[in-house]
Amino acid sequence: MKRLALIALAVLLLASAAEAGVTRLEITRREPFAGGQPFGTAGAYEKVVGRFHGELDPAHPLNRDIVDLDAAPRNARGRVEYSADLYVMKPVDLARGNGALLYDVNNRGTKRVLVQHNSARLADDPTTAEDAGNGFLMRHGFVIVWSGWIPGAPAKPHDLRVQVPVARGASGRITQTVWDDFQFNTAAVTQARVTFPAIDRAGATLQVRERSEQAPITLPASAWEFVDDTTIRLLPAGTPFRIGALYQLVYRAADPPVSGIGFAATRDLIAFLKHERADAVGAANPLTAGGAPAVRRAVAHGTSQSGRYLRDFLYQGFNEDEAGRIVFDGMNPHVATGRMFLNQRFAQPNRGASALYPDQSFPFAYETQTDSLTGRRDGILARCSARGNCPKIIHTVSSNEYWYAVHSLVTTDTLGRTDGTPPANVRIYHVAGTQHIGGRGGAMPKGVCSLPSNPTDVRPVLRALTLALDAWVKDGTAPPASRYPRLDDRTLATTEQLGFPRLPGVETPAGPIVRRRIDYGGEWSRGIFTRVPPEPLSPPYVSLVPRVDADGNEVGGLRLPDVSVPHATLSGWALRAAGAGNAGAICGLDGFILPFVRTAAERQATGDPRPSLEERYRDGADYVARVRQAAAALERERLLLAEDVQRIVDEAGAR
Repeated sequence: MKRLALIALAVLLLASAAEAGVTRLEITRREPFAGGQPFGTAGAYEKVVGRFHGELDPAHPLNRDIVDLDAAPRNARGRVEYSADLYVMKPVDLARGNGALLYDVNNRGTKRVLVQHNSARLADDPTTAEDAGNGFLMRHGFVIVWSGWIPGAPAKPHDLRVQVPVARGASGRITQTVWDDFQFNTAAVTQARVTFPAIDRAGATLQVRERSEQAPITLPASAWEFVDDTTIRLLPAGTPFRIGALYQLVYRAADPPVSGIGFAATRDLIAFLKHERADAVGAANPLTAGGAPAVRRAVAHGTSQSGRYLRDFLYQGFNEDEAGRIVFDGMNPHVATGRMFLNQRFAQPNRGASALYPDQSFPFAYETQTDSLTGRRDGILARCSARGNCPKIIHTVSSNEYWYAVHSLVTTDTLGRTDGTPPANVRIYHVAGTQHIGGRGGAMPKGVCSLPSNPTDVRPVLRALTLALDAWVKDGTAPPASRYPRLDDRTLATTEQLGFPRLPGVETPAGPIVRRRIDYGGEWSRGIFTRVPPEPLSPPYVSLVPRVDADGNEVGGLRLPDVSVPHATLSGWALRAAGAGNAGAICGLDGFILPFVRTAAERQATGDPRPSLEERYRDGADYVARVRQAAAALERERLLLAEDVQRIVDEAGAR
């Protein structure tokens, strides 16, 4: 018996040594949300706020591709430790929820899903009924989870952070030449913060160019300086950076954080919340009922930066936990084309899209394709397909991504000659005539873009498709067929084929931003760049854009009533204004609106080729009736919810 007891103890110790993931959970706050107000059948909600701690075995097959994990300090068990913030909103009685966990990948530390789905205001610490917006996610019983994943994020109250170790070389600190890109959209910026502390200020260089296609000019050392190791400024002190100009700083840094842990931290947290019992680690799993996990499926949503995080999470093989189980059953990458600059040495996940950053590199499509420029075969889902752990995917995109982020490469071959074939577990919906952040004003400061920003609201589509994704995961109910511009129906085109009308006061773009292959040096296969700055290679990939009709509105994709029963030209692109620097270039993430004139006489007087409102609709009632018909058709296709149909009709009546 004693021998059997020793064997049993040894087995327990070995099992403990083999397990990693979340090791401790600290709950620092637990409080009612919205004053205990009930939300439909799900009842009252509460917030659970805290921090979780985890550890990773560098030798585990699922961890071996985390760059520099093998160079991080280890604890007594030979593991690499990390910790991250956790924020949960859940029904007080989990049995009244819908059994689904919705993980919102935070965007630069902030919680966005209540803005995106509930039409709520942005709140760092959602507390009041106003912070719940229309209550959509709560009324449908979702558990909502956020956590930190960005190493080195600014320490702001209620923002979400992850703490990871820095890598060390065999002989001490790791140092490397790195680069930062800057573009400023106000005329008053006098200092710029760099990503990593500079360890050799004297050896740094700063270049500037007005437009991306121009050769850069190196500024003399007398024209700029470091204020401290993490901040630069132009000289004399107080000189503003030129609005719209493109600056590039090359400098030397040390002590790279093991940033790829940001993927593993999400993987391990979701696995813990889905599978661990209440007494599994140092504090109870907050999503348990009767001691057992209360969530039966997990879906993820990410917007822009955080949508790219989800695509790279899949591509790099993190949708499988260390026990071999699927992590996310469904995903909605929203307005996201590329991947993340995260699992590399000296990564910069908080930077916006740049032509030189690796988040914009092949592969682009979900299916495995051949890169026509290199002969390489790869796809976003190549790894999860091989291991059988791909989630259901609903990918939503605005018009802006075609112009600013080369979204056409997600649905075509790399030369833009043929349509791709997304896998059966993927749906792609292009919401026609929308800008990157739809329905909440422009991303650019006023005056940077030459026309008013596009107000078309995409949130009704996100609500409908969130329920469609959950149903697809829960019981296999397939969502509507994909809707996006294609080559075979001539709704996807080159800029020359665009067909945009000549409108008064509107200049058309020369073309979308192009994407090139980048040479990062000979160690790039290990996630280490040795060529700084990296070198763009020719020829570029081929970028295509949605074709438009005689009004300038897009003819393909999912057309909301604002586009199918138009009152204006609604575009996903805009151009920079003359006084904003880089005039005529694509104006970042914004689109524009140009309303139709009211009468035929006004149209003729202004030279506007678009029929006026009185030429299109008999009267206001006719317009509202057509909007109702268009919205109802989308509802029948499960692309809008009944509550949003009525809201859209009411807005049309007010218009």
